Amino acid sequence: MPQATLAILVDWNNDGDFTDSDDDITGDVLSVTWKRGRDYASQLSGRSRAGKLTAVLVNTDGKYSPSNTDSDLSGSLLPGRTVKVTAGSGSFPYLFPMSFSSRPHFVGKLERIVPSPSSRAVKTCKLIAFGSLGYLNAFRPALATQTNRRTDQAVGDILDDVGWGAGDRDLATGQTTMARFWVDGKRTMEALRIVEETEGGFIKEKKNGDIGFESRHTRLASPYNTSQVTFSDASDATYTYESISQDDPLSTITNHLEASARTYTTASAAALWTHPETGSDSPSLVPGEAKTVEAFYPNPSSANNALEVNAWTTPAATTDYLANTASDGSGTNRTSSLTVTNAKTAERMAITVSNGHATDVVYLTKVQARGTAVTSNNPVKVRAIDSTSQSSYGERKYSAKTEFIPTSAEAQSWCDYQLSIYASPVEILTLNFNANLSAANLSQALSREISDRITVVAANDAKLGINADFFIESEQHTITRGGTQHIVSWQLSPATGGYTQFWVLDTGKLGTSTIPAY
Repeated sequence: MPQATLAILVDWNNDGDFTDSDDDITGDVLSVTWKRGRDYASQLSGRSRAGKLTAVLVNTDGKYSPSNTDSDLSGSLLPGRTVKVTAGSGSFPYLFPMSFSSRPHFVGKLERIVPSPSSRAVKTCKLIAFGSLGYLNAFRPALATQTNRRTDQAVGDILDDVGWGAGDRDLATGQTTMARFWVDGKRTMEALRIVEETEGGFIKEKKNGDIGFESRHTRLASPYNTSQVTFSDASDATYTYESISQDDPLSTITNHLEASARTYTTASAAALWTHPETGSDSPSLVPGEAKTVEAFYPNPSSANNALEVNAWTTPAATTDYLANTASDGSGTNRTSSLTVTNAKTAERMAITVSNGHATDVVYLTKVQARGTAVTSNNPVKVRAIDSTSQSSYGERKYSAKTEFIPTSAEAQSWCDYQLSIYASPVEILTLNFNANLSAANLSQALSREISDRITVVAANDAKLGINADFFIESEQHTITRGGTQHIVSWQLSPATGGYTQFWVLDTGKLGTSTIPAY
């Protein structure tokens, strides 16, 4: 029986490697499941999600119990430790020229360990880790406004802000350039999904833990425009599956698409925020003390169409802040004793004021923040409707949430593109296969990646009448019984049907794929 050579590794001491004596936990693993990809196999409504790994470990001596101070790992069973799964070909090494240790299949961060103590049965624990996107979602990126920013550049800006290294990402060149882009206060996943929808692309975790970004043209080009393997229900098939299921095709229909475009006006520099406490309420600073206040815009005093700040003005003494030994300003002016620093994002400026005077308590009798305000012009909402589809299936509506599509023409193209695909039913499949069944199946279990294109034949025993190409949108591996049961589940979206009509320069031919992709 072909069997993957599996290793489950944890960098317990956070030193950047997996070579310490307790880092390889494979021998204690009873079962392991990991998954990555979209939350639903639709290129319209499916969204990127964080990968997740769940492993059940033998914990007889309490080695993996966080509260057990006698454990060799005491003090190291902490969230954020890197967890890695590697897998290779086991008894069929000729299929895999690389060693298993160089083939990662999941890289993420430890979330928690939950012990399951027992006085009679085997003591176990559950180790749970999330992929790179889950780790990054703990952060809230805050960006200064960007102008004329391509979607891939915006993804890079977000990743830079949360400290994700440039060497740990793989970003395709985006096709949409946003007139303005900013993020402030949203979690990382929400920020990335805004860009993802604006582009009509896909944010994903790769097997090695890198963050990937696909443009809307990525899958129209090599290698994604060619099927890599055929899984079939034919009796003589090389690659076979255990089961296949199909989502209700009617649930995939969208025959009313809406999207909005927005343009902007940038004003001259003006005071956008003023500290409300003055006079007897003026904030005080004892010698050597520092306080931080945060100016924000829009605020209750802003216009209804206020959005953000193009550029905050660096606070200037006397103009933007004053200090005095009396709260009403009647004492000695101590503005020159202040040291003021700031940190700026699109919607906020944090102003830190330090009192450098040796003896005097000072009062901040004035603090304001100036900048160039950005307001929204009237947004333009466009739509695309397929009346024939609505007559057959009823109205099925989808509205884009992004507000960063730059023009009404591109918003219209976005709607038209999606309508041409989803106005008719599409096949969403879940395919399950046993990786241990054959060397051929094992090779596919270990080599296929999210977004790979495969062919599915379900026209024999399955009786679905399907013989078409699909994209892998998510994968799940479940390994039990010491590796002798390895089940792989792929969620698949159609690569044919509506998608075959699009072409891009140098990757499609008029007459074969007839509609230029926008």
